[in-house]
Amino acid sequence: MYSYLSYPLTKIMPVYGSHNVTLELVQLKVIEKGDSCQVFKLEFENHWGTHIDCPAHFFLDGKKVTDYPPEFWHFKSPQLISVQLEQGQILTNLYEINNNTDLLLIQTGWSKFRGTDIYSTKNPGLSPELGLLLRNNYPNLRAIGLDLISISSYTNRDLGRAAHQAFLDPNGIGHPILLIEDMLLPLDINSYKEIIALPLIVEEIDSSPCTIISL
Repeated sequence: MYSYLSYPLTKIMPVYGSHNVTLELVQLKVIEKGDSCQVFKLEFENHWGTHIDCPAHFFLDGKKVTDYPPEFWHFKSPQLISVQLEQGQILTNLYEINNNTDLLLIQTGWSKFRGTDIYSTKNPGLSPELGLLLRNNYPNLRAIGLDLISISSYTNRDLGRAAHQAFLDPNGIGHPILLIEDMLLPLDINSYKEIIALPLIVEEIDSSPCTIISL
């Protein structure tokens, strides 16, 4: 069964530090007004909604979203791990990760707060040490995805920046692990055989909103 693991972009949506940002959606052509077709203009930041952080987000010599080949976004050995986290808690370790895992999904249940101030400003986060641990021990792991607005806890943003750098550093041990933030991971999630993450391919930008489909 196919499922979406990403949220649609909406006019009002939560982002890091704010639960109420507005996507500019302007209809340029309207059939009801005599135009031959419908045309919309969209304006939003590339880290809004479900999105993928690439190394260029923090490193000038890091890869951008357009630097990855199409096959990179096809994950054939995903693994889901559920953890319980409190407000502002920093996750420092994970256990029982399969050696062949190429996409690690971290399910926290925080999606129940999406659209509230808690989701955007009280979120848990990941530690830099966890990034280094995963890079050191799981060479097949190319990305992690989680149902948090960011891997950076908003109440500990300095540590969050260091965590991003630990995961994304193009010159670190092993290879960078990309970050998929603000994912849709419902509590009744089923096991997935494969997952495809489809970023919006735009030249020059560091990272991109994405549509994620499970197979």
